[in-house]
Amino acid sequence: MATIVIDPRFNGLPGIALGGYVGGILARGHAKAEVTLRRPVQLGKPYQTVAGPDGRVLQDENDILAVSRDASVNLEIPLPVGLETSKVASEHYVGRQRHLVPSCFNCGPLRAEGDGLRIFPGVVAGRDVVAAPWTPPMSLADSRGTVASEFIWSALDCPAIWPLVLFGRPDTDERAVTARLAVELISPVIAGEPHVVMGWKVAETDRTRVGGGAIYSADGQLLATARHTLLTSDWGVPMGLNRWL
Repeated sequence: MATIVIDPRFNGLPGIALGGYVGGILARGHAKAEVTLRRPVQLGKPYQTVAGPDGRVLQDENDILAVSRDASVNLEIPLPVGLETSKVASEHYVGRQRHLVPSCFNCGPLRAEGDGLRIFPGVVAGRDVVAAPWTPPMSLADSRGTVASEFIWSALDCPAIWPLVLFGRPDTDERAVTARLAVELISPVIAGEPHVVMGWKVAETDRTRVGGGAIYSADGQLLATARHTLLTSDWGVPMGLNRWL
């Protein structure tokens, strides 16, 4: 058993750890994994991580908050967009004008360079995908320049949610929270080099919303993929675009 405290820097919704960061911590050392989030993970609070039957478990005494297991993403991945195209798409990022969670570690515009990831996905013209450029800072990498897995998981979090908002029902009052996030690490993501982060809508059922995510190198090599499953709830991320506008 080990104790972990998630620094307030790595927030998603206010006071709550970004699901992608939690998943990346639990899945360290696994190239393919899925993390199920059962409870919100508070920032700055000590939790225990223990070995489970299939992976690692994050718990607060006897209350299980998150569970990891080996799993594949199993999604059809769209063709990449170029770096310049991602820059144009990012110029139309909805959150630049009004962001309901402006301090989000992934996509919050209030986070400074080198503090937040500042991944700002916008719709790619003529395609049902969103994209944003991302150059990871060296502070996220090891001595070889390889970005740590928890930051790759973090980078794939919000870009897989935005297409559910942008290509969903604009007038809905629904909110949603992360239920599961599966990530496959295919090739290293290198700090200091430009990348393209993409997202797309996969499925929508009664209470479930599923988005896909991918990180590409500037020359179009697929480096990581994600399947992000959310459940509608009475709290969480507003899913109606009109709420953001």
